[in-house]
Parts: sequence; C-alpha cells; structure tokens
Amino acid sequence: MRHAACHFSITALTRGKTAGPVARAAYIARCRLHDERTGQTFSYSRRSGLLEAGAVNWVTGIERLWNESERAETRSNARVAREIKVSIPTELPLDEMRRLVHGFCCNLKDRYGLAAQWAIHAPRFHDRSDGRKVERQYRAGTIDQEEYFQILADPERTNLNFHAHILKSVREKDPTTGLFGEKIHSLDRGPGRASEFRDMRSEWEIRANAALQRVGSDARVDLRSYKDMAAAGDAPEGLAAQPHVGSKANHDAASNYPGRVKARREIHHHNAEIWTAWEQRRALERERARLEASERIASEREAARKVEAAAEKRNIAEAKTEQEAREAARGAMHITSLRSGYEDVIAMAQRGEKMEMPVGEDAEIDPETYVREVSNTPFNKAIKVRRRAPVRGRVRCG
Repeated sequence: MRHAACHFSITALTRGKTAGPVARAAYIARCRLHDERTGQTFSYSRRSGLLEAGAVNWVTGIERLWNESERAETRSNARVAREIKVSIPTELPLDEMRRLVHGFCCNLKDRYGLAAQWAIHAPRFHDRSDGRKVERQYRAGTIDQEEYFQILADPERTNLNFHAHILKSVREKDPTTGLFGEKIHSLDRGPGRASEFRDMRSEWEIRANAALQRVGSDARVDLRSYKDMAAAGDAPEGLAAQPHVGSKANHDAASNYPGRVKARREIHHHNAEIWTAWEQRRALERERARLEASERIASEREAARKVEAAAEKRNIAEAKTEQEAREAARGAMHITSLRSGYEDVIAMAQRGEKMEMPVGEDAEIDPETYVREVSNTPFNKAIKVRRRAPVRGRVRCG
C-alpha cells in the first residue's frame, strides 16, 4: 500500500530571488538570527510547531553556518543553499522521526561533504485557537509528550502533515579550516545533477520504508510519479495528480480556496476508486495464476510419472532371469499389486496388466499448502521397518 506521506522537493535558495539562508534557517529552527550581509534580523521565536532540530557537520551554531555560506558566495545571483522539504509518516514516533531525518542528513554529509541543518515540524491545526491552546498546555507540562502526539495525529484536529525541513550548503566544508571550500559541482550544474537528486529521493525512500517496517506498518513510501508507477506495473492507469493548495486550504475554514479544495477532494476520491478497483483485479489475477500454475505442475508431474512407471514395467517384463525381475520389482517406485508381493508385481508386469494405486494413495495435493509429515522414528529402527515392509508403490501406472 502506498503511503500518503510521499512528498519530497528540493528548492534552490538564490540570492536576489528567494529568501536568504539565514532567514530560512530562522524560520526552520523557530529562533532569532542576524544576517550579516543584509544587516537584517529574523525572529520566529514565538512561532510554534518545532518538534526536533539539529545540525550535521557543523558545531559553531547555525547563525555562523549560514553567514559563512553567504560570505563564500560573491556573485549577485549565486545559489547559497538548497532546501529539502519532505513528508514524514504519521505512524512514526518522535524518536523514529529524529533517527530518520538525522540519518538522512548524515548520508548527505558522508556523500558530498556538505553541512546541513534540519528540523521536524508538527502538522498544522485546523483551528488555530485550538493549536495555540494545545501548545500552551504542552509547554506548561499539563499534557505529556504521548498525549501531545495523539492530538497531533488526530485528523479531526490537524492536517497530519508531519514534515521536515533540511537546509544544506552548496559547498563542501573544509575539514581543516572549518569553512566552506569548493562548490559541489555534481549538485550545481551539468547533466548529472538530476541523477544525484533522484539518488537523494531513493535514499529517503529506503530509509522511510525501513522506519515504517520497524514500527510494523504495511504502507510504503513511493516517490515515483503516477506515470512511472503505472509504466512499471505498480499502479493503475488514469491516476491524477492532486493540486497543491497549501496548508491554509486543507480544511473547511479556508474560505478563500473553496474551488481548489473541492477539486482536490474530487481528485482524491477519483484516485481512491481507481486504486481499489485495480487492487481487487490484481488479487483475482494472482489467484487465477496460482490455480493455473498448480494445475500445470500437477499435469507435468503426472506425465512424468507415467513415463517412469512404463519404464519400470518394461524392465520387469523384459527381465531374463527371476533374480533380475525381483531386482527390477524391488526398485520400482510407481507400481504395486493388491497383495504387494514381488511375485504378483512380476506376474502382472509380464502379463501386461494395468497396475493401480492403492485406494487413498493417489490423492491430489496443493503444492502451496501441503506439509509433508516427518517421522520421528530413529534411523536404525527405520532401517528395520523398511526391510520387513512389503514393496508398495506410490503412484498408479497407466
């Protein structure tokens, strides 16, 4: 089952076109930071929603991190940072969310030598006053973390959009000086950049699905487009992408977005119907294929048995001496007589009579569900029983 938390986007922060890395870092970390290049101070200390935050490959504070990143760029239109926004599955506890995001950032550091800041944000409340009340209670200790997370995971109160912001540098951090060195050209330009971004998405997908497996969830994150999934046979044809309407338009209180909200809900309902029909059809196809395979295997085994049984019968009938006939009858696995004596088997083979399986021993089995009975008899005792037992076949001879 495809998980709903399948959003992963990468945005470049370009000087003169977007907010600077210091401003974004302040928003992400819900703190107050000063931008030395512009002289501006950005404060988001009173904004709620921060669950966890941290940095990778940098120990002297995020304010210095992004001011150094700005200082390393001289062009007026330079890319100074990149931001990854990614959804986090609601089923994960906070420790698993932290492990997932921090581990992904460590992978970026190991692969590219960059520095990164990360933060996990809570979903938005449908009713802002309800959200402020819950935040006050949580900060005051009136409700504990477990109850707080139960409220955040309630679809009646929040949009369930647990997500992470990862702000990463565009240059390698020099391990000697602790400052930024060369630009990471594989992520900055050239045809290989798209491949690197796909690798990032795949890495997040693998880590998120491992986290879901650890908590016992059957859903899996799949960041491919509907078109690519359908081409690979992993999704039905006809799925439509849902329009992005923003956090303010995800509930009925958004009076400014009624058309987009309605369109999103209609597309969601349309996709759900297609998914349900496709999954039911695939289940029927799998069952039909299983039955066809079972019948084919049984037919092939029966044909092979008849060939072996005919060869055994021929060996007995064509034996030149009684001793050869007895040896051939003793080695036969597919023929028997009602009295099961060697003489009867030899006589029936020489007369060309049809030798049937004993009643009950030719029952068909389902190869997928059959469990062979295992004897607990000691090996030496089994040898004695085998020597005393009459020769009996296991399959009839046609």
